[in-house]
Amino acid sequence: MTYYEVERDLEYSNKNIFDLICDIEKYPEFLPWCKNSNIYNKKDNEFYSDITVGFNLVNETFTSKVIVDYPQRVISTATSGPFQTMINKWSIKPLGKNKCQVSLKIEYEFKSIILKNLIGKFFEQATEKMITAFEKRAKYIYG
Repeated sequence: MTYYEVERDLEYSNKNIFDLICDIEKYPEFLPWCKNSNIYNKKDNEFYSDITVGFNLVNETFTSKVIVDYPQRVISTATSGPFQTMINKWSIKPLGKNKCQVSLKIEYEFKSIILKNLIGKFFEQATEKMITAFEKRAKYIYG
């Protein structure tokens, strides 16, 4: 199992960052490894998403159940695809009117050792760059 955790203070409201995280259909616009995404089966505080990630010639699609606790938490758990386990936990704490602390915890394990060897290193690098991609997107959207 691979674990990754990062925490940052950002100069945006927790609502702004929460909205960015939940706008999964826009991920291909700013996450370079994200090739396609969509959301469906929305109800109350949950929905499902399909995300296709690509590294070189390898593309993999996974489905996640996303549970939201507006505007402070988003938990995404893979339900199908190349992962034995894939959980993303976002926590957003307000630090003032236009400032928040964002925490991202990711844990994942591929189902296949072949897939792990094929794209595991690329996925690790993508994971480490994810919070930076969201920071850049926030700057682009909110200034």
